[in-house]
Amino acid sequence: MHRIPVSQWAALALIPLALAGSPAGIRAQLVGDTAAAGRVAHPHPRSLVLGIVGTVVGGLAAFGFSKGSGGHRSVGTIAVGAAAGGLAGFFVGRQLDERRAVAFHGTPQLRIPNVGVELEGEPSVLALRDSVAAVGSSAGVEMFADIDSRLLLVSHRASGLHGVDALDIAPSSGWLAIGSRSGLYLYPPERGPGILVRRASVNAIAATAARVYVALDNRVESVPVKTDSVREYPGATLDAPIRDLQVDEPRGLLWASTDHSLVALRITGDSLAPLGSVPLAGSGLRFTIRKSLAAVAMGEKGVAFFDLSDPAQPKLESVWTAAHFAYDVSIDGARLYVAAGPEGVYLVDLSGETPRTIGLARSLGFASAVVSGDGRTFILDRRTNQLRRIVSSH
Repeated sequence: MHRIPVSQWAALALIPLALAGSPAGIRAQLVGDTAAAGRVAHPHPRSLVLGIVGTVVGGLAAFGFSKGSGGHRSVGTIAVGAAAGGLAGFFVGRQLDERRAVAFHGTPQLRIPNVGVELEGEPSVLALRDSVAAVGSSAGVEMFADIDSRLLLVSHRASGLHGVDALDIAPSSGWLAIGSRSGLYLYPPERGPGILVRRASVNAIAATAARVYVALDNRVESVPVKTDSVREYPGATLDAPIRDLQVDEPRGLLWASTDHSLVALRITGDSLAPLGSVPLAGSGLRFTIRKSLAAVAMGEKGVAFFDLSDPAQPKLESVWTAAHFAYDVSIDGARLYVAAGPEGVYLVDLSGETPRTIGLARSLGFASAVVSGDGRTFILDRRTNQLRRIVSSH
């Protein structure tokens, strides 16, 4: 009986490793370098994994064949079997890697540790204030506190509403503003019944400590947090349906995204007056603002970045188009998080002159909404019906 030296087995196992030095293998290694720069893990290239598996399986098959044939266990036969298995596994794996690269534009694949909690109903909207995340769904609003690396359910409000389409938590006061097809409801902090204050289908909500700005088709109104009357409130009418609202309190502005533009409105008391606008390449589904930068999710048109230094004349800076469809966006520090539906969540570096894609976290499920704050990013995963939280500070 011939024994194969350990050194020969090691040499056979190195076949897929050597092949990984080819251009395809080098690209796979660059994925790891990029992921490491983002402080996240990455899946191993399938060409390498299947190459190693093929080497072992091929060697064992050749060993069994030589034994079953009644002949001597030839080192050469086993070596040929291992080499053939390794090559076959490598080329199959490389095809899978190339298909994945084409499907996701060559974006590095990331695996990000996260904490998740199951949700009731069908989640639709997400809001974050301080360390409390609120999820609106067909079962009302569930509110979770981010405590000691856990998501703890602290309150369940508005369970009688049939669907939540918009949601926000007023800072300082803690009032909960909920929009549905039947109207705008205000709920006192922690507990107590809600009050209907506006009858109309609500598209979007943005809250301050004293007021709630609510989008009703192409009209936006300013509603006092502690009002208890059902009526029409002061506001402004735009030329297209409003998709999202964001308050820029330091500059006394309210921003609105519509089907074709991003609009700045000046806040004066309880009145709103259009100040400036900039066209969008697609519908402004959701957007986020950090200082003088706006990132607008435009569905299949990607994410547009605007300089808001002069609100009367916002300027388009760049457009990012790696995702097949951008549902929502959030910014934490120098990173943009893009909720890309079935693709997962894209991470984009904003520290340079132009946005640079760090990678795609497919393990975060069907990401339909994303929001960031204080080093944490929350994602609605509709695939598993969960709220997920990742550490986004770096």
